[in-house]
Amino acid sequence: MTAAAAFPLNREDLQLLAQIGFFAAQSNQQGAAAALFSALRVVRSDAVLPLIGLALADMGAGRPAQAAKFLRDEALRKHPGDPELCAFLGLALIQAGRGTEARSVLLPMVDRERGAGNGDQPYVRMALGLLHPDNSVPAPTAVRAHRHEAQNARNAA
Repeated sequence: MTAAAAFPLNREDLQLLAQIGFFAAQSNQQGAAAALFSALRVVRSDAVLPLIGLALADMGAGRPAQAAKFLRDEALRKHPGDPELCAFLGLALIQAGRGTEARSVLLPMVDRERGAGNGDQPYVRMALGLLHPDNSVPAPTAVRAHRHEAQNARNAA
């Protein structure tokens, strides 16, 4: 019998336990957070939430490079191209001082997700915030309007 069958957790249960783990990670209780997310990983091996939690516990403990390595080498190998994992990999890379590498992960994910109509998802907004920390992310319609105004100004000149 698998762990998931022995200890069935529905999505709400998983989210509640993950919230407790995230709170522990934010409260400098990385050991407790890591233990909880490790257990969730066993019980719900199909879910990305425990993997994100383990990475956040590493980041909270001041180990963003280790979190990035875990996300890239383990989490994304198990869930290739998962946009949430990509967003948190970008966060870990930025915290590790590897901004160029973070952009190479975040930009394609944002483009893919926007193309799929998922541009309003929290992980896309998070990625955009990481890419544009000054909140200068122009909306597509604003970009088109700006280009139109610039073209009109050039034509008038």
